[in-house]
Amino acid sequence: MKHYDKLGNKKSPKYLRALSFICFLLAVSLTVLTFILSLPLVQKNLGEINAWLIRIEHYIAGYDWLKALFLIVLMYLLKTVIPVIPFSVMFVSAGMVFSAPIAVFIGTLGVSLLCTVKFFWGKKYGGGSVHKVVFKSRRATNFMGFNDKGNRWILGLLCFIPVFPVGAVSRAYGATKMSFSTFISLIVLGVMPRIILWSFVGVNIFEPFTVGFIAPFIILLVISGVSLLILDALLQGERIEKYEKESDKQS
Repeated sequence: MKHYDKLGNKKSPKYLRALSFICFLLAVSLTVLTFILSLPLVQKNLGEINAWLIRIEHYIAGYDWLKALFLIVLMYLLKTVIPVIPFSVMFVSAGMVFSAPIAVFIGTLGVSLLCTVKFFWGKKYGGGSVHKVVFKSRRATNFMGFNDKGNRWILGLLCFIPVFPVGAVSRAYGATKMSFSTFISLIVLGVMPRIILWSFVGVNIFEPFTVGFIAPFIILLVISGVSLLILDALLQGERIEKYEKESDKQS
């Protein structure tokens, strides 16, 4: 175990565990904030802000839903070539205009179409920046499975992390031998929690001092924290496995 500690714990980067801790800390902080905001005295003092937000909500409610849908679709199209618009913005935008089920449907369809484009783009033109970075390390290349069919478990796990660039990952996996059906299934399942939670943020955006608005952020942070811990554990296991193989060769 002494060798494992030197290989896995002392020399391995701890940024994943640090990020995970930050996610959990923020989740706890938001939970405390939710309790404070629920106090009658605090709610009373927020009355003027709530009234102003209600007026904005009524204005949005009268907005032409066809125009809103066109703008959301346009954002997805732009994201295929200019990846500067976060998915969260599009999910929230849909939730602001449409009901939660419709917003989730629009988000799922939009992500599926965008990732499909990126996947086949990767098939034709290569994996892009993610491939270039990963291929600098043989260990990372083997871990991600980029020389073969791609590591499906890692793909699903990465999609669970709300800040992970799904578009870039889709192109990278498009350059592998992974089948499209497997890829799109994992993408949709992995991103679905993100779509649902951000859509509910949009639905409740005009009630920011309520559980309905804050709870999705708490859940997203917990999911991120758990996913980062699992990813760190997988990387640790891969390092230990490599060490065991090298030890066997030497013996």
